[in-house]
Amino acid sequence: MRSEATTRTVGGWVVTCGLLLALGGAAVGMLAVVDRQHPPTARAEALLYLPRGEYLRVAVLGYRQIAADLIWIKAVQHFGKREQTTEGYLWAYHAVDVLTDLDPKFSYAYLTGGTILGVWANLVQESITLLTKGMRHNPDVWQLPFFVGYDYFYELRDYASAAIYFRIAAGLPGAPEYLPRLAARMTAEAGDPEAALEFLERLYEQMKDDRSRAAIEKRIKEIMAERDIRILEKAVREYQSRFNKLPGALGDLVVTGLIREIPKEPLGGEYRYDRADGSVISTGLGGRLKVYRSN
Repeated sequence: MRSEATTRTVGGWVVTCGLLLALGGAAVGMLAVVDRQHPPTARAEALLYLPRGEYLRVAVLGYRQIAADLIWIKAVQHFGKREQTTEGYLWAYHAVDVLTDLDPKFSYAYLTGGTILGVWANLVQESITLLTKGMRHNPDVWQLPFFVGYDYFYELRDYASAAIYFRIAAGLPGAPEYLPRLAARMTAEAGDPEAALEFLERLYEQMKDDRSRAAIEKRIKEIMAERDIRILEKAVREYQSRFNKLPGALGDLVVTGLIREIPKEPLGGEYRYDRADGSVISTGLGGRLKVYRSN
């Protein structure tokens, strides 16, 4: 038969555990009701003031995954807005950073948050920080270093760093068969639009939501325009070398057989030729791309 002291001890543990569970449940509950208690602006700012993950882990006790899911729902609301501000994206970034402290294996949050920050929000360093954090906790997910490679290659024009991450991705389980060859080609041909096009087309295949796919599709068209401009300007130089003068119009390149036809501008504009210096521009592109030229 239990002694009175033992009974009191057990009873004390039961009460203590009950209080801890209640506190954890209350912390999760606060995350769930914040939307109902504040106006939209205050709700958005609440993301910025989320406690650091190591503190929140203590507060939510055994409810880490539930809390992470609730914060993720909140972050998605900000990521999904078409007219989002940089401040709003930063709030969402902080939220994903916190929720992945609670649930470090939440690879989808790293991937989605990282790609949106890099592709949509122009917050490349935040994208890289989030994706590389995901790599540390999910070392077998090949998509994480793949998208870090995108940030370095397309956004930062750091081809050496991009190649490192592509090679990491290529060596992980489940990586597509084309990735080792693509990594090698992009390392050797960093300034080649054709290599860039192949990469972006492969990246397009990995995108799951329509908005991300639309953003990558626009980048593909930009590279196609840059490729066409290079082809046209090369033909202009060949015409000048052959006839000792610049062509009067792009149509002269077709007449002389230097090109088969003037390519259709993929962005809905047109290619315009400057007879003064032989340069070609795209009215849809708005300016020459420097992304794929050698540093």
